[in-house]
Amino acid sequence: MTELSLPHMVFVYGTLKKGERNEHVMTNPETGKHIFISAAQMVERYPLIVASKYNIPFLLNRKGEGFRVYGELYQVDDSKLAALDVLEGYPEFYTREIHNFETKDGRIIKAWIYILRKYDPRLEEGRTDFIESYTDGIEGKFYNTHENCGSIDDLF
Repeated sequence: MTELSLPHMVFVYGTLKKGERNEHVMTNPETGKHIFISAAQMVERYPLIVASKYNIPFLLNRKGEGFRVYGELYQVDDSKLAALDVLEGYPEFYTREIHNFETKDGRIIKAWIYILRKYDPRLEEGRTDFIESYTDGIEGKFYNTHENCGSIDDLF
């Protein structure tokens, strides 16, 4: 079974999903191997927002708030995980944690997820609610390509 062939399970909820702006990082064979496992959602609730001048989807580290965010589960090799770490600015910008996710068929799978390391209240200025599932253009906010940010201040 292919699900056992790559060592890392990763959950993506933003621009790395199929059809989104950074899907190419996941699908590029030069950055390593990946296997799509399933659409899934987080077992626990977390707030997902689109914020900054780049309209980046951010999962805030505030367990119990927001929704059981929807995304996709992938198995990846060491090289692909390293490429994802670069895109996400891990470990300086995002932290990578193991959480539980529920697949469409009800299986619970443990996987890595990237969560914003430091909360900054500027990310929520003008917000009225959190989102459950990210797609580019949600809330009229379209993702703007940017270089890796060194700090939260680079986003404003």
